[in-house]
Amino acid sequence: MTSSAHLVDIPENPVPSGGDAFWLQGFDGKPLRAALWPATVAAPRGTVLLFGGRTEFIEKYCETIGLLRARGFAVAMLDWRGQGLSVRETDNPLRGHIDSFADFDRDLAEFLKAVAARGLPAPFVGLAHSMGGHIVLRWLYWADSAAPLAAGVPRMVAAVLAAPMVALAMGEPAMLAMRGLCFSAIALGFGKRYLPGGSDKQALDNDTFEGNLVTSDKRRFARQAALVTAEPALNLAAPTFGWGGAAAESMDWLHTDTVIRGITTPVLLCGASEDKVVSTPAVAAYARHLPNARYMACEGARHEIMMERDALQEPFWHAFDAFIDEVASDATSS
Repeated sequence: MTSSAHLVDIPENPVPSGGDAFWLQGFDGKPLRAALWPATVAAPRGTVLLFGGRTEFIEKYCETIGLLRARGFAVAMLDWRGQGLSVRETDNPLRGHIDSFADFDRDLAEFLKAVAARGLPAPFVGLAHSMGGHIVLRWLYWADSAAPLAAGVPRMVAAVLAAPMVALAMGEPAMLAMRGLCFSAIALGFGKRYLPGGSDKQALDNDTFEGNLVTSDKRRFARQAALVTAEPALNLAAPTFGWGGAAAESMDWLHTDTVIRGITTPVLLCGASEDKVVSTPAVAAYARHLPNARYMACEGARHEIMMERDALQEPFWHAFDAFIDEVASDATSS
């Protein structure tokens, strides 16, 4: 962490003005990159804590950050460990690896402490995609159950989760096979190897629009590829056995009765009708089981709802606005 943190600014994806990138120490002292943007209005509505999914990084959300600031919010964002410009967890930085999703919890606590120290305005609202949504659900359980991990850090009054990773879009037999394969590989000491089919080559294939599973918007897809070309350190390939095992274990935990009953913060879960990565029916079912949640379907959208074409994003943002306005009103009247 000797060099200053920076944000990759390219013509195809200009960084919103006023951004401040900085390093913070993760739970184990390793460097994580974060950034924040102040609100552009005299009386901010609060701060959105924005979290990307697996492989993603801060700059990918520059357009989203602009939309949030136009709504009167300050924004803070973190590169999860193992991706972006945060510390990578293997000698080969292209491998997507984590030993346990509990490591994300502890890093998130450090990020929230940094947000508090920098004086961003309350209330705090979570906005997250895919794996980021999964981690936010974990965090809400810790916060709502008053766990020591969440003591003394800003509390999210609500969260909006786009295609949260509560289950993968694969059948139960395939999921069971993946679990068995990952846990066996981890036990044999192969946890940091790629899952079958994974390779460094996948990092080079990330700029292929045809057949991609994440967005139907060619311009926004190309924008991400341009960012990785400008800063190759942002690139990431396939996950490891360790990531797969940790994700399976964490998804199982999220579905326990204790966790489901324990998440009482208001949550809006949004499923993408054309998602081939996360199970949309599982997202809808999860919303039905949470004590204080609702669900909306984003018709026509692929996995990355906030990276979709304008017409497909529009219903999502309408739902975001209505939900946050209602939560803010409830918080004011209580």
